[in-house]
Amino acid sequence: MQFPDGWSGDDKRRAKCFQFSGFAPALAFMVEVGLYCERVDHHPEWKNIYNKIWVELTTHDSGGVTDKDLALAEHMETVYARG
Repeated sequence: MQFPDGWSGDDKRRAKCFQFSGFAPALAFMVEVGLYCERVDHHPEWKNIYNKIWVELTTHDSGGVTDKDLALAEHMETVYARG
């Protein structure tokens, strides 16, 4: 499974830190991605401190990384690229 550039990890979990210009853009990213997560019923483990968001993806039911995680990572990258 080929994740976008910048994602690290293995077949159990994938991780990335997104950095923003400030808190407001980071919060906007979390809100937009969070609403998407609700629609697809797949949720990240994440943490926000000011302008950084640390994300870990895994599919708990499967015990590792699945296509759901890849789709979520790709969506996050799309939202992040829009700024």
